[in-house]
Amino acid sequence: MAFLGGCTSQLPSTPVHSVAYYAARIPPPPVSPAISPAPVQSVAPRDETLHIIVNTDQRKLYLYRGSTLLASYPVAIGFGGSAPRRIRGDNKTPVGHYHIGYVRWGTQYGPFMLLTYPNRHDAEWGLREGIISRSQYHAIVSAIDNGQVPPQNTPLGGYIGIHGMGPNFSYDRTARVFPGRWTAGCVALSNHDAQDIASMVEPGTPVEIVGQVASYPEQIDESGRLAFQYHHVADKGLKFGSSASGQSPQKVRNE
Repeated sequence: MAFLGGCTSQLPSTPVHSVAYYAARIPPPPVSPAISPAPVQSVAPRDETLHIIVNTDQRKLYLYRGSTLLASYPVAIGFGGSAPRRIRGDNKTPVGHYHIGYVRWGTQYGPFMLLTYPNRHDAEWGLREGIISRSQYHAIVSAIDNGQVPPQNTPLGGYIGIHGMGPNFSYDRTARVFPGRWTAGCVALSNHDAQDIASMVEPGTPVEIVGQVASYPEQIDESGRLAFQYHHVADKGLKFGSSASGQSPQKVRNE
């Protein structure tokens, strides 16, 4: 055996491989399970419906878009107070759920926003009490079911709306409605406030009137007399307040 430079010429008994050879045999790291993405939460559309709430106890009109209060306005109500039930001539502001039937500009009260009074509940009460006839009841219900303004000339009254003070009063932003109870059942605002609201509402805008304001004693007596009178008319099957009496459904008038 020969020695070269102090080195042995004997080959190692174990085969020598490249780095790549050993690297290829390193086991891969464990694979973590894939994380599924969080489910997409569906966002419910926000209720952006414009609606009005009139609180007759507070003498306030509140204008909402969805659940957001946009503005509040002082109002005046009927001389006879407010109640869930009314008849023509009692000067009460009706309490209940209604809609804007139409908006008419240029009336003697400025913009006039007619309410869809009487509603179905008003008609059911009127029929049950004998204040309106069955044909009048069906006419009211049919109009409501078809999205129309109900008849305004029955003994339950009509032409109840939201309106301003009229041309004899200021249209200035700082002007306020004449306070108290002086309308024939309508909800009155200042001219500026009425114009403000009328520019935003449209036919179908919901209006909820809440609260109850008692009638003056003389109004209570008058309501009883009127109820008896209309009951008598309905019993005989007569038509009270028909177009033949000179009352036109298109004429803006408070009853």
